[in-house]
Amino acid sequence: MNDKDKIIVKDSALVVAEAVVDEIAKLLPGINIAWGLSKALYGAGMKLRQERVLEWVEMVRDNPNVFTEQILTDEKFQDGFVIALEKYLTERDSTKRILFRNVFLGFANANDKTLFPLEKYIHTLSQLNQIDIETLRDVDTTKIGNLNYLIYGFNSNRKANIHNLIGLGLLFDTTGTRGGYNPAYSPFVTISPFGISFIEYLIIDK
Repeated sequence: MNDKDKIIVKDSALVVAEAVVDEIAKLLPGINIAWGLSKALYGAGMKLRQERVLEWVEMVRDNPNVFTEQILTDEKFQDGFVIALEKYLTERDSTKRILFRNVFLGFANANDKTLFPLEKYIHTLSQLNQIDIETLRDVDTTKIGNLNYLIYGFNSNRKANIHNLIGLGLLFDTTGTRGGYNPAYSPFVTISPFGISFIEYLIIDK
C-alpha cells in the first residue's frame, strides 16, 4: 500500500468513526445540546481523536441508568460534559482515560453537580503518572488519622511519588520533627479527606 492509499484509508476510517459517533448520539435522548456544544467548540480535535470520542459516547450509551434524559437535559450536566470531554480528548494514557470516565460517572450521579469538584478531580488525575496512582492505591485507608503511618515502612520506596501525592493534597505529611527520623526515608503520612474521596475513582473495572 502506497502513501496515498494509506491516507485514503485513514480518512475513510475517520469518516466512518464520526458517522458512528453521531448515530449513537442521535439515539440518546437529551444529549443533543451537550453534543452540539462539544462539536461546536472542539470539532477539529474530535475529528483527530475519533477513538476517544467513541469511548466517551459509548460510556454514556452503556450507562442508561446514570445518563437519563433528565440528567442529559440538565444545564449543569451539559456544562460538565463539555468541560470533561475537552480534557478527555487530550489524555494520552488509555488507563487514565478509564479513571477519567469513572470520575465523570461520579459527576453524573452527583445530586448537586455544582458542588461536585469535577475540575479538581480532572486536574488531579492529569497530574498523576501510573506510579503515583499505584502508590495511592497502596495507601491503607483504615489508617485515617494515624499520624505514624508509613506506606512502605522505613525505606525510600516511591518517596518522590509520595511527595507528589502530598503536593496534590491527596496525602498529608505528618512527619513533623520526629527524633531519629532519616529524611532519606519516605515521610509519615495520613490520607486527606480529598484523597479519600478521590481514591474511589481509581478502580479500574468500575
